[in-house]
Amino acid sequence: MLHAVVSCTAQRQVTVQQGPLVRTEGSHITIWCNVTGYKEGVEQDFEWSMYFYTAPDREIRIVSTSQPNYAYALYAQRVNSKEIYIERVSGDSVLLHITKLQATDQGVFECYTPNTDSRYLGSYSARTNLTGELLTYP
Repeated sequence: MLHAVVSCTAQRQVTVQQGPLVRTEGSHITIWCNVTGYKEGVEQDFEWSMYFYTAPDREIRIVSTSQPNYAYALYAQRVNSKEIYIERVSGDSVLLHITKLQATDQGVFECYTPNTDSRYLGSYSARTNLTGELLTYP
């Protein structure tokens, strides 16, 4: 008789709102992000960055749940004035709010969750596209 042993190990999985997200300049947008499959750490941290379509390899940091000075200059003033902020929904789920979209916000948004487990297993980030008919490329 042949017996198969299957090892089921939970893997970290980060998911974000599926895009493309189409919005107009001046509108409010909320993008959700959550993580599952982690073993350690009750409350997870989240970091949001974006990438312009014209520079897809250049990360621009926006806001973080754990680092108060995370934002690059392009977003720092808007984060400090709470025009852009993270709302924690639960220990493993957040909402990114941009209360007044600007033309320069068009691009790929990435949600990253730093590892809280003793080893790396699974995915640690997910991306979505933000675009709009009235938004112009930077």
